[in-house]
Amino acid sequence: MKSFKIVLIALFAITFFSCNPKPAQTEDPNVSYSRHIQFTETPWDIEKGTHVLTADEAKTVNNYKFTYNENRQLVSVEYNRNGVLLGYSSMGAAKITYTYEGNKQIKSFFDDKGEAIKGGGAFTHEYTLNDAGMRVGLRFLDENGTAIENRNNIHNFVWTKLENEMIQELRYNLAKEEVVMNPFCPFYELRFSYDEKGYLVRMANYMEDTLYDCTEENCGDIGVSYFLFKNTKNGDVLNFSVHNTGGQLSNLYSGWAKRANVIDENGYMLEVTQYDQDDEPLSGKRLPVTTSVYDEHGAMVKRITMDIDKNAANNPNNGVAVVEYQYDEKGRRTGSVQYDKDGAVVEKKS
Repeated sequence: MKSFKIVLIALFAITFFSCNPKPAQTEDPNVSYSRHIQFTETPWDIEKGTHVLTADEAKTVNNYKFTYNENRQLVSVEYNRNGVLLGYSSMGAAKITYTYEGNKQIKSFFDDKGEAIKGGGAFTHEYTLNDAGMRVGLRFLDENGTAIENRNNIHNFVWTKLENEMIQELRYNLAKEEVVMNPFCPFYELRFSYDEKGYLVRMANYMEDTLYDCTEENCGDIGVSYFLFKNTKNGDVLNFSVHNTGGQLSNLYSGWAKRANVIDENGYMLEVTQYDQDDEPLSGKRLPVTTSVYDEHGAMVKRITMDIDKNAANNPNNGVAVVEYQYDEKGRRTGSVQYDKDGAVVEKKS
């Protein structure tokens, strides 16, 4: 009986271990891959990925590769496929890097050939971190380390987390004068609100602790006060709307007040429909609908402008209805061709 028990134990052990093979080697814990970068409206936000990929999936899908140091600080983000840098990312660069010197976080930008380039008009973005690691300041420097203003005439940002958890943002030029975010959104003090997942849900225009309407050029005829963002559970923006202090939809530049997006399960934006402050589809010199088509790698291969009935329509400003993008076998964009709604090639303006 004793030998019979030993045999049973041995058979059980063989069966158990054969059904539970040794786990495969785990991926590098300091590296992750995502299809997209999380939406942001402020450089206070550090880059984060959405729609995570495995290392194997990243060999065939365009992705953002995030690399962290031993302190879990972000050190680089690369837009690539199978290790090949791609030059059409949402970051404005194929690669960004961060280095750390005391309480300074220094951001640099590179193209798809690995050459240093400007980001927003400056070679270096130098962040200041507080003791908790939160960004509280940013200034712009040229390639020689000289203080400069970026393309929107901003030299430095100052951020404060308020008691209500909003992030207050102020901007200054080299003369230490307060300046606007950019010419298209002429707001001075902004306050940003985030949900429990860290997704942006509101960007609001303040003056001396008071929510107010901007009535400068580009802010419509009833003024602009705040923006609302509705997100999916994965951080994709489904709805982006502009309001005055009374909560009414309000036209921003280009005449739109709301954008409704159609997002697929992988986070790709398939369709955007724009509405004016009367909640009517854009009309006149602006087409309301844009659709996009992607290949199996996640690269956009076609963009089509349409009327509200989903018919391809020529953009009144350039006569283009369809843009097709071309790529080489490694995913690098090699060119594009423009067509009108009838399929005739539209020559690009020099």
